[in-house]
Amino acid sequence: MTTDHPALPVFRRALTWVSAHLDAFHPDHEFVSDHSLRVKPFIELVFVLNPFLRRGLHHQEPLLADLAAFCARTFDSYDFAAFAQQDPAGLIVFALRDEFDALCGRAPRDGLLDRFRQTGLPELVRVSRTPYRAMDLAYSVARAELHFDPRSLLPDLPRTVLGTARPLAHCTDSDLYSITHTLFYLADLGEADLAACWPDTAGLREQLRGALGLTLREGNADLSGELLMCLAFLGDTGSVAARYAWTRLAALQLTCGAVPAPSYRAERDEATPGGAAGHYRFTQSYHTTLVMLGAAMPALFPQPLQAAQEPAVQVAS
Repeated sequence: MTTDHPALPVFRRALTWVSAHLDAFHPDHEFVSDHSLRVKPFIELVFVLNPFLRRGLHHQEPLLADLAAFCARTFDSYDFAAFAQQDPAGLIVFALRDEFDALCGRAPRDGLLDRFRQTGLPELVRVSRTPYRAMDLAYSVARAELHFDPRSLLPDLPRTVLGTARPLAHCTDSDLYSITHTLFYLADLGEADLAACWPDTAGLREQLRGALGLTLREGNADLSGELLMCLAFLGDTGSVAARYAWTRLAALQLTCGAVPAPSYRAERDEATPGGAAGHYRFTQSYHTTLVMLGAAMPALFPQPLQAAQEPAVQVAS
């Protein structure tokens, strides 16, 4: 681990907060059991955790092991099949689950992902979604088999905001999210050389730095974290710009360790009584706090550990 990087204190506090609030990530928890969230926080937790597992970092970081144990218990106890029947896009959870199980040395389960694939449902979902959201599903389904060639996504690239080369001055926040998520998959979340899919890495780096400056000025920790992650895919983790960005994110982090979304309002948090305040803070912070974990990983753990190359160790449930 890199111990002198400004991402480290943000990562430590964020990981501690997530670990302390794991129960709220369960789909049956009162904070998320309404239809608008339900499994979304849990899916995002597994999506962020799996890259740490790929590098064997749960063997080094006890709190990551705690996250893995929680995810294993949740996969064992919650009826995700019933959820996917209500929301076909939710089949992404089976792809993330199968990768998680394989990375943790857990036995294969029920074959639900293969059955969904055989129905052609993933393709129907793909064509009904925006291009970068279609990549979400394609990436996770491919990753379930522990290998992925980002070049398989190139046919969809011209339809994305990144592929259309939209000028930064014309990009909305939604456009920037499209760019960051497209880069997540083209870089295999840091496991693949991004230049294989996007040769102009110098131009891309400048575009990302420009966008990062704008989002930091707006105090948007969510987008800033995603942009930092993409810059890390280009090897930009120790530059003055990247290190400064982490100091700004540290300033935006709440004392509890959570990192709030742009929609968070401290005055509302402070004025909300008791458990309702916890509900508000969780729903306004869980996503951006997870983003901090994902963004910090390539800065703090630039090389896979040897443990990642050894046989997987069973994660207790």
